[in-house]
Order: sequence, then structure tokens, then C-alpha cells
Amino acid sequence: MLIYLLMFIVAEIFAFTAEYKKYHSKLANLSGAVDLTASQRQASMLLWLSAVPFLLIAALRYRVGTDYATYVEIQIPQLLRGVDYRLKYEYFYQVLIKFGMAVGGYQVVFFLTHLVLLFFVWKSFKNLSTDYFISIFVFMFGCYFNLSLNIMRQFIAMAVFLFAIKYIVQKQPIRYFGTMIVGFLFHKTAAIFVPLYLLGKIKVKERVSLILVLVIGIFSSQIRQLLVWITNVTGIYASYFDSRYDVSDQQWNLILFNLAILLVYSYMHRFLIGKTPQYVYDRTIITPESEEIFNNVLYNLQVVAALAAVLSSVIPNSTRIIFMFSIGQILYIPYLLQRVKDVKTRNWISFGLMLMYIVIFARLIWMNNLGATLPYHFI
Repeated sequence: MLIYLLMFIVAEIFAFTAEYKKYHSKLANLSGAVDLTASQRQASMLLWLSAVPFLLIAALRYRVGTDYATYVEIQIPQLLRGVDYRLKYEYFYQVLIKFGMAVGGYQVVFFLTHLVLLFFVWKSFKNLSTDYFISIFVFMFGCYFNLSLNIMRQFIAMAVFLFAIKYIVQKQPIRYFGTMIVGFLFHKTAAIFVPLYLLGKIKVKERVSLILVLVIGIFSSQIRQLLVWITNVTGIYASYFDSRYDVSDQQWNLILFNLAILLVYSYMHRFLIGKTPQYVYDRTIITPESEEIFNNVLYNLQVVAALAAVLSSVIPNSTRIIFMFSIGQILYIPYLLQRVKDVKTRNWISFGLMLMYIVIFARLIWMNNLGATLPYHFI
């Protein structure tokens, strides 16, 4: 656990320095005291450096994550022997594995895997995060990094989607679907994200979303029958139903956490949100014209995450599905905090949210060792 915390602290130092550089360069530029372009390049470099500790931890691990042994002892050796009829590795990941093994071995494969997924996550920060420090905090204590050490290919699909939200906001469906094809060629679960392009067009009132989550939870058995039919038709995720993953496990930690996040979103929308600071537009691709789409996508994603959570007892391997949709928190939490009118209130809300994330991290990682990422071992 200590190595994770040290890694996180180093990453946050880089992120904080990047934020400081970005903010103060803007102020200094007003008087012509600095070269804004050069200063922005420095801030960008510091942001990318904040990804390095995560990359090193992922690349240098040994038998960390439940899928580690599966990759090293079964799947990669079988793929290299040409026995892929059961594995069904997607094309891009086959290329990554073959290249990594040719260059240096298993650790190179793990290095390249996280190089790809961290690139897409950090690129989404550059595009849509209003506070790198908070985004990295959520990435760490929202359990996403630990999850990435286990479900590597699926997390690449998640990271690609997080990056592709940019194209929803910019109303570029061709680029969005093209990017999701890239995600699909790493892991087929990326197909789940394809219809989410429509979330930008859907405006759901806070009260309606909360009622919807409650109703879906009540009718979970009927929802399962629909899900089984959909997966049988599409072939995606079908093998999980009635398998060893289909254990009717009610994920109370994730249910309560995602409902709490949805309630916080709703409360902030109704009572705390003020005019968007110019700072948000200056540092992201969000514009006054596209801001409603951004809000719709990220709020609706959390609604879907809460729905997946209340259906956890009827969705096989539901933990992965819940995290696939809740990943939008990485971008939306810092945005909402920027829009809280009162500074004192913003600080209290920030403190409360950070405490919630520390609690869910302690529950899932420290106490329950989700994905078997503890204890950490170096190669």
C-alpha cells in the first residue's frame, strides 16, 4: 500500500506544479511578463510527468492483479504459439503483445499496455479536466488505477472512451465512432460505449434520474431477462451469464457510493452551481455553446453507473460494468467544483468528496483487495 501512496504523492506534486504554472502564466501574460506558449508547454510537460509514477508501478510489478498469472502463464504463451481460437484477443492487443514479447518480454507488454491506457486518460485530462490535481485524485482513490492493473485490455477501452468524450462535446460523431473502433480493437467491451454518443442529446432532470434509479432497482429481475436477450443477440458479454461470474453479488459498496455521487451531482446542480468561470473555457475544449452537451454526457454517465450498481445482483461480473460508466467522475468532479459559487462551500464539498473517495478506496482496495493488487511486488 505504501508504494501506491508514494507514487500518488509524486504524481500529485507534478500535477499541482502544472496547475500552478498554468494559472500564474495566465496572470503574468496579461502584463506581457512571460511567453504564454512556452509556459503552457512547461505545464503540459509537468502534466505528462505526473503519469510516469503510475506507468512505472504498472510496468515493474510482479504477480500483482488477478489477471497477471493468466496473461503470463496461459494467454500470452498460447497466443505466441498461434492458439488464439479460444482467447479471441482483439487485433491491436495481439500486435502489442507480439511486439512487446519480441522486444523484451512480459514486462515490456505490461509497460506498453499502461503506456497506451495512461496516454488516453491523460489526454482526456488535457482536453476536459479543469483541475489536474483533482482528476488524478479521483483516478487513484476512485480505484481506477488499481482496476487497470487487473483488467488491462478492458481498461484501455475505458480510457479510449474517456478520451473520445471530446468528440461528443464537439459534435463530431464520425471521429467518436472511429475512436471507439480503436477501443474495440483492444477490447470488445468498447462496443458498450458506442450508443453513449446519444447521452449528449439527453437532458434528464435530477429528480427524474433519482426516481429512475429507484424504479430500475425494484424491477431488477425483469431487467436481467432483457439483458440476457440483448447479450445473446449481440454476442457481447453473453458468455458471462450463467458462468462462474454470474454469482448474484449485490455490490453494496458501489451501490451506496455511486448513489451518493449522483446525489452530490444533483444537489450541486440544484443549489450550488453558478456562472462558469472563464478559466474553464481557457483551459479546456469546453465552450459556452458545448457546455450543455458536456454536462449532459457526464451527468447521464453517472446515472448509468448508478443504474448498473443497483442491478449488480443480476449483472455478471458487475464490478467491471459499474466502473466502465463511473469513470466519467474523473472529469466531472473537478468541473463541478470549479462552478461552485461560494469558495467556502466549494472547500467543504471538496473535502467531503475526497473523504468519500478515501473511504471507497479503503473498502474496496485496502480491506477487500479488489483485483488482488495488494501486496505490491517489484520484479
